[in-house]
Amino acid sequence: MAQLIKLYDYISRYELDTYRYPSQFIRLKKQQWQKVHTAWEGNTFVSVMKKTDELEVPELEQESFLGRIKNKFSKSKDEVESTEIKPLLVEQATEDEQLQIEFTSVPKSLEELKYLFLDHIFKFQLRWASSTIRDKSFVDKAISRDVDLKYFLQRLPDHFLFLYHPVFQLKNAPVELDMIMVGPSEIYCMTLLENNNEAVYTGSKERFWTEMDGNQEKKVLNPLISLNRTSSVVQQLITANKLDIPVKKIVVSRNGYIDFPFAPYDIDLLDKRAYDDWFQRMRKSSSPIKHVQLKAAHVLLSHCSSNSYKRTEWNDLTN
Repeated sequence: MAQLIKLYDYISRYELDTYRYPSQFIRLKKQQWQKVHTAWEGNTFVSVMKKTDELEVPELEQESFLGRIKNKFSKSKDEVESTEIKPLLVEQATEDEQLQIEFTSVPKSLEELKYLFLDHIFKFQLRWASSTIRDKSFVDKAISRDVDLKYFLQRLPDHFLFLYHPVFQLKNAPVELDMIMVGPSEIYCMTLLENNNEAVYTGSKERFWTEMDGNQEKKVLNPLISLNRTSSVVQQLITANKLDIPVKKIVVSRNGYIDFPFAPYDIDLLDKRAYDDWFQRMRKSSSPIKHVQLKAAHVLLSHCSSNSYKRTEWNDLTN
């Protein structure tokens, strides 16, 4: 499953440590899959089922615990940080930091188990792409139903690092870009052109392209406008940091056709005729995560904009 390292202008764990979290995600995912797969095959799936009779911690007890933590501020700053703050963070952020999967039903087949497992991983990725131990972002509920985001994340390998419409801070102005996928040896800037099934798009250098849907013709905004803006930003950052990793531009139409006889040489047009072959090559790639890939991801993330608020437990702790 591809790793979602940036989602719009939400704060991301990968911003804190781009070099640690990719390998941590792969390790956690592997551990959890082995756990649930073993339980399913050994007829012990109840061990990974969500317990419905767990007792909630009484509110009074929670308050007294928080009170004890606050009282520790009478000590020196070093004592508090070394003895109390770290345990508190582990207590509050365990669910978000660690991948703990609990099922509510027993899968009837291995395929259903894989589907449910990937669905859990997808939700976990959304948490990592919208929060850190200290901060969280307000997440639009519609994102969990974004079929394009889910499609790419669940079908591509772990070593692809995905930025989904990231917002970059350029010359004091935020700019939302297209999708960016940082692979082990290449960076892909992608835009989707998928308004209607079997539609035919006629490309040009003009501001608008023509879309033919049956007998109906209409104008659509030239997708190269946003794609070129995205690739230009990415290429400038990569060049400025002297990174040796090529940047590619791709227009994707999984359900339609693109007719562009004199397309720019540096644009890959992946319509219904060519997309599947390209995507299967991406899915079958087995290259490990590379240092230049992580460095490129770090450079991109360092120029992204993030809007967030401090977690409630941190506000309580510092007040």
